[in-house]
Amino acid sequence: MTPRITVCAFFFLASATAFAAAPKIQVFDDVEKGFTVGLMGGVAWDFDPPVAEPGLGFLTGLELGYDLTWVLRLKAGYLSQAFSATAKDGSTTLPMDWKGRLVWGGASLALLATERVYAYIQAGAGYLDVSPKRVGTIEVAGDSDVAILAGGGLEYYTNLRHFSFALETMVSYLPGRGDISVALYPMVRYTFGGADAKTVKPTKDRDHDGVPDRDDKCPDTWGPQSNEGCPEADTDGDGVIDREDQCPQEPGPAANMGCPPDPDTDGDGVKDKLDRCPEKAGKPEMEGCPDRDDDGIPDHIDKCPDKPGKAEADGCPSKAHIKVRVSQKAIELREKIHFEINKAIIKKKSYPILNQVVAVLQQHPEIKKLQIEGHTDSQGPNAYNKSLSQRRAESVVRHLIDKGVAASRLVPKGVGEERPIATNKTVKGRSMNRRVEMIIIERE
Repeated sequence: MTPRITVCAFFFLASATAFAAAPKIQVFDDVEKGFTVGLMGGVAWDFDPPVAEPGLGFLTGLELGYDLTWVLRLKAGYLSQAFSATAKDGSTTLPMDWKGRLVWGGASLALLATERVYAYIQAGAGYLDVSPKRVGTIEVAGDSDVAILAGGGLEYYTNLRHFSFALETMVSYLPGRGDISVALYPMVRYTFGGADAKTVKPTKDRDHDGVPDRDDKCPDTWGPQSNEGCPEADTDGDGVIDREDQCPQEPGPAANMGCPPDPDTDGDGVKDKLDRCPEKAGKPEMEGCPDRDDDGIPDHIDKCPDKPGKAEADGCPSKAHIKVRVSQKAIELREKIHFEINKAIIKKKSYPILNQVVAVLQQHPEIKKLQIEGHTDSQGPNAYNKSLSQRRAESVVRHLIDKGVAASRLVPKGVGEERPIATNKTVKGRSMNRRVEMIIIERE
């Protein structure tokens, strides 16, 4: 009857151990033996009751268990079940309540386990004593009988050491009575023994990276779980994976996000990433830029970098010193650039205006291409004049590059005598035609 079913189910639960360590699915060796005590309560249905339509039965029970191995548990217990019913004896309605008391023994076998959930089957046998046998002339509980039990359950391991909870179902068969019943019941179990935890086989993890071999796409090479057990790329071999390396092509310490230590190309104590003039030694207070005349205006924006000046005069002693002006189409020079006669050598007296050109170009990074044009008067052969103007334009370009202007921004061009701005018949006119012009050909 149902009582023995319930008892069997309870027995199975008791067999499942509730140690502090969560169960594993693979067994390495016989585990520490554990004794279990379980309490259960639930409902049962009898398919061939001695009286008509008795309804659901209610059961309670106690179970004792012992772990023979981690997957096999021996169990025994006591189960009590009560049914309520009525029957007619002539014109009289009589109560037909009856009880069953089952003493049983059996075993459970684990089929599947995870870290929290444990599934199993179980079977057992016992002896069922029922009462009362009769009420008046009516048979109620019937004869006592042996019981054959079979069922299964699903158990959940809690975070509380030793405790677990299960839901079981059990079918019981009474061969002498020809009766079958089914029970369903929850159960709570407590396990205690001589060890703190069970010894189970750890999941195979050949490379010890914490990713089980069955889930590890690189089972023989260490790799994080986030990359499915495979090592992440480290192109520069600096120990910082590319995903976290801000300089994946250059080795550098982890403390610097995988980048090389911050360089200081000009050795002025200001790191390049903070240095406004990384290739020229300067002063920290000038953001790494030089200030040759110590007027507090860095050379790259000082139009008179060799003469102390005022901020309102762009670093010059007065605005009268400003010889360079930027227009939409050109950098206009308010003073000529002087060369030695028939040569491409710039005279030193023209260095200040060229330095102002350097300052202007540093102030105007939007000027991407500047054409330096050399012009001559008409005296002498045309081919010679053209060659001289080209060499003078190239001399100006070299001077600007030496002062820090990028070569990619400058284009020298010799025009010769082709574009005079004054007559070549007078000394003054010829002097005006001998000139350098700076034309903006590309602007951002």
